[in-house]
Amino acid sequence: MKREILKINKNGETLTITKSAAETNGQLTEFEGTDEPGVGPPMHVHFRQEEKVKVKKGKMRVRTLTNEFSLTEGQEYTFQPGEAHQFWNEGDQTLHYSGHVKPSNNYEYFISQIYQSANEANDDKPGPFDAAFLLTKYKSEMDMLVIPKPVKLIVFPILLGIGKLTGKLKKFAGAPGPIK
Repeated sequence: MKREILKINKNGETLTITKSAAETNGQLTEFEGTDEPGVGPPMHVHFRQEEKVKVKKGKMRVRTLTNEFSLTEGQEYTFQPGEAHQFWNEGDQTLHYSGHVKPSNNYEYFISQIYQSANEANDDKPGPFDAAFLLTKYKSEMDMLVIPKPVKLIVFPILLGIGKLTGKLKKFAGAPGPIK
């Protein structure tokens, strides 16, 4: 099995795919991650998948739209499909966690492109053209709630048009279709 390591160097977040969709016939993607103090993914939602996280070492702060709590070593939480959430390292040491996304759908493609774009932009977030493409194409599956709705409704279509005209979106030519 090839482990795919996705890394955002700027903010200290690492995600490793430990069991891929290809290995599970699309049933799930398993992962392990590390986050430096104060670091974690932004508020996001998987509309068609559950996401489970389990703390292996450290302390994780979890926020949903209706609740906020901490998880410590050995504790886990499963975000249900459609449950917006974020989590981050609440401690002062590196947080190590594991988990899964079930079913896989386009999670692996989406997350690898997000990480790659952020690395290319030397930032902790993807470049604007990439974000516009990925969040528009896979809007039935995933969303990043940190991007305001007016940006998605007004700016993203403009970026998509410019991206097509300038060839900035050619790299997505082989992108899998969204789950409807």
